[in-house]
Amino acid sequence: MTTEPKTPDAALFASTLALHAAEHPTVHVSDTPAETYGPMIAAAITGSIVATGRCRLGLSGGSTPGPIFAWLRTHLPASIYPQLLVTWVDERHLPVVDGAPGHWQAFDAQSNLRGAYEAWLAHVPIAPERVLPMSLGGDVGREVVRFGRAFVDQFDGALDVAILGCGADGHIASLFPGHPALEVDDICLAVHDSPKPPAVRISLALPVLNRSGATFVLANGAEKADMLAMAYNGDVTLPLARLRPQAPAQWLLDRSAAHHIVHGWL
Repeated sequence: MTTEPKTPDAALFASTLALHAAEHPTVHVSDTPAETYGPMIAAAITGSIVATGRCRLGLSGGSTPGPIFAWLRTHLPASIYPQLLVTWVDERHLPVVDGAPGHWQAFDAQSNLRGAYEAWLAHVPIAPERVLPMSLGGDVGREVVRFGRAFVDQFDGALDVAILGCGADGHIASLFPGHPALEVDDICLAVHDSPKPPAVRISLALPVLNRSGATFVLANGAEKADMLAMAYNGDVTLPLARLRPQAPAQWLLDRSAAHHIVHGWL
């Protein structure tokens, strides 16, 4: 018999996040990520709203968060959305037909914004003015300025909950190993030479990610296992290892991605 997953108590989750940063992130392993990790992220969102009256949420792109976005679409109550502010931790700078935030179908099919709308945001009652796109196309320098100002004005320059992915090379957002973007001390930045296409992107800067409240890192697949073990053990050549948010980051992994970390505990 199966039962529907339940959201953990938001106050308990919030108290966990109040602990001082640990030497290592907290690692979770599950073969059913949506059902296991969706409730954790929902609890963080709810906990922020209970504590402060709002939740400033940063989303990642790629395919990994899709099932979790779909879980949130089904399980988050409609009453949350008037208190939720949504943006992205990075975005691919691609042409946009219509830059108005409400016209999500005008964004390129490869954009992180469109992926989140298709899996989640287009199906829930969130007002367009509560969603801040990173890129509206056109000149990337102009978009960095526009987004940076809006992020400060609407989000007070910080995130309460950040959902990040990571690449097999250890990159987070659009911050890649050995890239000068890692050293930028600002709100956001343009990346003109991303080693992963498309070449031009906009990313939150590392100091902003490190000021986030609840930080979740999603990773699936054996091809990331070596990198994750290196980052877990503090290899600061990897951007993931330089992610040190206010509370210990929660790494949400599948069994194959966690293999070398778990093996090291035995």
